[in-house]
Amino acid sequence: MARFRLKILLVCSLVTGVLGSRAQDTRDAAFVRRYEKGNVIEWNTGDYSSTFNFQGFAKHPSNFMLAANSNWYTGFFLNYKWVALQYNWGIPGTELDNKVKLKHTSFAFTYRRPKISINPFYDFYNGLLLQKRRRSRNFDAFRDMRYYTTGAKLMYYTNTGKFSYQAGSTFGEQQVRSAGGIIVTATPQWQRINWVSPNRSLIKDSLTYTLLSSDPQWVSLIAGAGYNYNFSIDKGKWIVSPAATISAGGLKEVNNHNLIQAVFSLQGWINAGYSGRNWYSYVNAHVQYQQTNLIIKKLNGYGDGVSVTAGYRFHSLPKKILGIL
Repeated sequence: MARFRLKILLVCSLVTGVLGSRAQDTRDAAFVRRYEKGNVIEWNTGDYSSTFNFQGFAKHPSNFMLAANSNWYTGFFLNYKWVALQYNWGIPGTELDNKVKLKHTSFAFTYRRPKISINPFYDFYNGLLLQKRRRSRNFDAFRDMRYYTTGAKLMYYTNTGKFSYQAGSTFGEQQVRSAGGIIVTATPQWQRINWVSPNRSLIKDSLTYTLLSSDPQWVSLIAGAGYNYNFSIDKGKWIVSPAATISAGGLKEVNNHNLIQAVFSLQGWINAGYSGRNWYSYVNAHVQYQQTNLIIKKLNGYGDGVSVTAGYRFHSLPKKILGIL
């Protein structure tokens, strides 16, 4: 039986890792320092989960859950000057349901400066798992259910003279002394659920069937704020970096004239590990919850994951590659 496979491709990241505006760097060297070697190669492994729960309003409380056929993955990341490439693949036999083949494709682009980061993204799930019974780990393959999401996450950081978001998130800089900063976020996004061949026998709840068979699409904008703190140990050789954000906003369904509905999101993560001149390694754990109030149902999206990253820093080559790198 063919296995589920996860592919993630990250290309052409103009400014990543430790890159920024060196000429305008006004940060306090007693708190934040750059590493001499600006290029990195990484190995990473981890697992993730992603579920979508449809919950009714008032007199219609029934739940209906779809899940990505998530699994453990491993892969490599290379950042050389202004180009970054990443490729991850799923580890066979670790799927939520290893009897079926469902595809997940993800693309992301990252632009970073000391005060801001912009992260456009795209996710496509070609087939999802249908939960057979509430609170059950048994699933059926929902092969003709497709979920699309694309948008951009914008983040603005305060106290960048003493606090480095990069030091705690990718270990790309050195946080010499402990410091923190407020994070301001904004995320415009488009989402779509496309049920290729609607079938009433698969979904008993009439409201959920009406929603999913109508090819729902919606655009949303959420904004919020949070806080990130880098605990620096032994002058930045060890970093523990917890963070949390809360956001709210509105959505407009594309294929009807319904009024704007509410969206609410919570996100938290923590990174912890070693950050040396040449080598670094860290563990990441994250969780995210988002409630989307569509006109018929609430769509509760939940995701979490744990990963391990090990990286090596290196200098640029003395001669340019193809005359441009």
